[in-house]
Amino acid sequence: MRRLLAVWQTGLRALVIGLTLGGFAVPAQAEQVVDLYSANVLVASQSAAERRRGASEGLEQLMVRVSGDPEASDHPAVREALSRAEDFIYEFNYVSTDETLEVDGEERPASRLMMKFSAPEVERLLRSASLSLWPANRPAVLVWMVRRDSDGLQRVSDSEERDWLRARAEARGLPLVMPLDDLEDRLALSARELWSLDEETIRKASQRYDAEAILVGRYSETSAGQWRSDWQLYHDLGNPTFYLRNDSVNGLLVEAIDETANHFAGLYAIVPREEGPDAVLMEVGGIDGFGDYKAVERYLEDLALVRRAELVSLRPGVLTLRLVTEGEQARLLGTLERDGRLVPSADSNRVNLTGSRFMPEGTQANPLVYTWQ
Repeated sequence: MRRLLAVWQTGLRALVIGLTLGGFAVPAQAEQVVDLYSANVLVASQSAAERRRGASEGLEQLMVRVSGDPEASDHPAVREALSRAEDFIYEFNYVSTDETLEVDGEERPASRLMMKFSAPEVERLLRSASLSLWPANRPAVLVWMVRRDSDGLQRVSDSEERDWLRARAEARGLPLVMPLDDLEDRLALSARELWSLDEETIRKASQRYDAEAILVGRYSETSAGQWRSDWQLYHDLGNPTFYLRNDSVNGLLVEAIDETANHFAGLYAIVPREEGPDAVLMEVGGIDGFGDYKAVERYLEDLALVRRAELVSLRPGVLTLRLVTEGEQARLLGTLERDGRLVPSADSNRVNLTGSRFMPEGTQANPLVYTWQ
């Protein structure tokens, strides 16, 4: 019987692979799009007073999302800004909903106030408060979940629980990828393999989603009615584990997203400074005309870590730029690596020694060397 079952599973795997290669497989689910500078809140009316309240609530959400700091709204400079939050909005509109708000003990129909905030003004506020800025180039996180109950181990694909994850991830600006949990996923990764944190199998099953990080959540209910869990994060820069307890599953999910967002904010957030920016010299090859030069310049200046890119020299196929940056150079290099628009040149592997003196990277004597793709 076991041999027959193994043969059947092998044939079924081959069928799934064949359908995939034949173009009939369902595409992997797209990740959430990170929109750092938009917010929406429920309001009871379109009055000026309700709009002020909604703007304050929206800006408070935004400060946590953009900074990556869950306590950003407690800063005195931010508290003062919340009282004039409308000054940070450049566009807003209202959308009808079927939801209600309680006002003076009564349930009233509510609309949703949709707001777009000015990125430069928000960054200026962060700078004045010496708060961090977590750039929009954030790692996508694939989330697998498994629970243990009276029926044994169960994969978690409940839409309500996924909705809680998505809502919290949107609030924190963390792009999520949810597995399709289709036949291919179930054949590639069982509930038992998830529970045992079989890293090799988990990573192999996750390849179809092309996410930068993988988060595996395992949880169960205690005899006292509390939920306990551990969440294993797999990422190139480390594999931390978060141990969480909560009175509800939804509370666990919110905490798991917060812990993950806090971890990545700690890795990638920078602290904008008023004075003393760093300068990095960079050579970029593969430049075919003025259009490529402007494309490189625009790309670099759009990076949150780069305040401006100044042309130093231009020769056939190669331009040299001076980047006025914020944050550690390692974070700039990490951003470039994740984007893949600039590829390190073979010349960048040269030994940075002159005689017996060490020549730091990014200097005139030893510039960063990249090729434009």
